[in-house]
Amino acid sequence: MRIAAVAATIALAVLASGVPMVARAQMATQRIPGARLEALAKPQLARVHLQGDAELQRSFPVADQIVPSGKLALVVGSAIASPSYVNVPIDIDVNGTFVRQVFVGYRVQRYVHTAVAAHDLVPGTVLTPNDLTMARIPWNGGRTNGENVLIGRKILSAVRKGAPIAIESTQVNQIVKPGATVVMIVRDNGVAVVADVVARTGGGLGEGVTVYNPQTNRTLSGTVVGPDRVELNLSGDAP
Repeated sequence: MRIAAVAATIALAVLASGVPMVARAQMATQRIPGARLEALAKPQLARVHLQGDAELQRSFPVADQIVPSGKLALVVGSAIASPSYVNVPIDIDVNGTFVRQVFVGYRVQRYVHTAVAAHDLVPGTVLTPNDLTMARIPWNGGRTNGENVLIGRKILSAVRKGAPIAIESTQVNQIVKPGATVVMIVRDNGVAVVADVVARTGGGLGEGVTVYNPQTNRTLSGTVVGPDRVELNLSGDAP
């Protein structure tokens, strides 16, 4: 019995002294700052050729990496590029053994020149040249517009200064409305004839509309040239 008790005491002593040492050895770690990994990726990013007006922007910060203690090696791979993202892989080795791979990610931000609001605009504003200006802005995938296609159109919602104006957020400002009496000017070889007609369809500046002349009982087509004014140029010459 005494021999068994002594053996048990010795075993407990060995466990009490040995287990913490093994645990401490297993828990020994080192930290790799995320900023260090980002710095290592920059030379590879500089080799990426971007098409058009574009730049790389960091997708997310790289977290610090906790790895086992030992001789550290960081192996930087070539950048993996797509039209939207660029990633630089970095292998982390400790004592010659691969631990993990970390990606330093950047997104490709493209820029376009398009018409934006020159000042704050309220819903219902009929756009004029003073309301618009061209600007370089980040591209969000939408269509770009010049100023000319927007002038004369009515915006449907408020637009902040500097914000792009999509054609879908506007509508034609109908300066000729269906059923309204309008003035029609018919030009032919330098001769202009003016008549009061009734608009069958509505339209904005520069758009084609159909009108009805009750005096001649004829239906004609013309181009909106102003509020309640339609023109038909039979000779094809500029007015």
